[in-house]
Amino acid sequence: MNCFDVTDYGAHPDGKSVNTAAIQAAVDACSAAGGGIVVIPPGIYLTGTVFLKSNLTLRLESGAVLRGSPDLSDYCADDAYAQNAACPREGWCGAHLLVAVEQENITLTGPGAIDGNCYAFYDEPKERDWAGGLCWSRGIRGTDPAKAELRPGQMVVFVQCCGVRVESLTLRNSPCWTCFFHGCRDVHVHSLTIDNPVDGLNTDGIDIDCCSQVTVSDCIIRTGDDGITLRASGRRLKDQSAVCEDVAVTNCILDTSVCGFRIGVGSGVIRNASISNIVLRYAGIGFLLQSSYGKPGQGVTIENISVDGVRGRQVGHPVKITAGAEETGGAKIRRIDFRGIRVECCGGMEIRGSADLQPDGIAFRDCSFDVVCRDRFCRPEKRPKTFLDLSRCGGISFFDCALNWLDPDSEWEAATAVSEVKNLQMKDCLFPEPPAEKFDSADRRQS
Repeated sequence: MNCFDVTDYGAHPDGKSVNTAAIQAAVDACSAAGGGIVVIPPGIYLTGTVFLKSNLTLRLESGAVLRGSPDLSDYCADDAYAQNAACPREGWCGAHLLVAVEQENITLTGPGAIDGNCYAFYDEPKERDWAGGLCWSRGIRGTDPAKAELRPGQMVVFVQCCGVRVESLTLRNSPCWTCFFHGCRDVHVHSLTIDNPVDGLNTDGIDIDCCSQVTVSDCIIRTGDDGITLRASGRRLKDQSAVCEDVAVTNCILDTSVCGFRIGVGSGVIRNASISNIVLRYAGIGFLLQSSYGKPGQGVTIENISVDGVRGRQVGHPVKITAGAEETGGAKIRRIDFRGIRVECCGGMEIRGSADLQPDGIAFRDCSFDVVCRDRFCRPEKRPKTFLDLSRCGGISFFDCALNWLDPDSEWEAATAVSEVKNLQMKDCLFPEPPAEKFDSADRRQS
């Protein structure tokens, strides 16, 4: 197979020279030859945007680092391709480090690293709480939207590509979403280490949007925003009918300041996904399924999702399933199964519908939730009073599930609150009321 060493095209691994043109020249030469391997030897290669092409493997050898340039002018513009987007209200633009648009048969592999150089763009960290103070409890930093120059957007981006492999790499210090797949088919992500600042705003680990036939396995993700997301926001794609479907995620360890898994966003369909063998080391919310996010609209249909085998500690809310803000009708949340969940948490669970959308066919089997005192700031008015809050739902089932008050905060008032639920089944479950004896969490920690 043809090999193209970037140093043969003028790249300098000194951590100072900007190598965008040299790396792109190696990629272009590989493409002109019909495909092959572009090799990044050991060293630190500063670069702006590089566009990947079909039938190409980009291999970062051990000790090789692609580091994002601190100069935004080295990156692509917001209008570099038709599907690109920016989000000035969140402080990021449409600049990316590695991009492939409408290509096929691309492999990005290690064992080297890709470094987004986020600290060159971040402001100083701030304090913020969300979801009752249980998300971003480790601080938050981003870029002020009022600045003339925003930070780069998603670090590694594949748009409407087919046959993509990203494996055996370290991805770190991303200034925004780390690895973004948009409208792709036949995607395989394996053995990634993603290591971003735990206070980094928008630094999702892996975002899967309107993609089909996707596997994610054996990844370790530590980040300041969502760990893994399934989305259905296809309005910028050339094929706006694309849905997010046939996705399998397994054997991953997540340490996230917001959601371990966020499922939702957009106005399309997310269906047929299996999530298994997951460890949550830290999460504000373990699993958030939310039909409507942001602007009012139809919302996302979320259906046929299974979650099997989760172990978690230092989790805020284990599961939240919500209709969201303001659906206008048409979306569904249905046939969602959780099995074998064992989570230590300090927040409650919520399944909440709306006038137009009632979650239906939601089942929990063989799950246990151990409630402990909060290890993070939570404003008193935002602290949940009830562990399990169900409202405006269709069919909800719990089989062989247990709630254990191990070391709860004093504010808990009830185990469950149920309102406007058409069909609630609880069989062989133990959901006792919180202990009558109340303790002050600060005093308990001192004792």
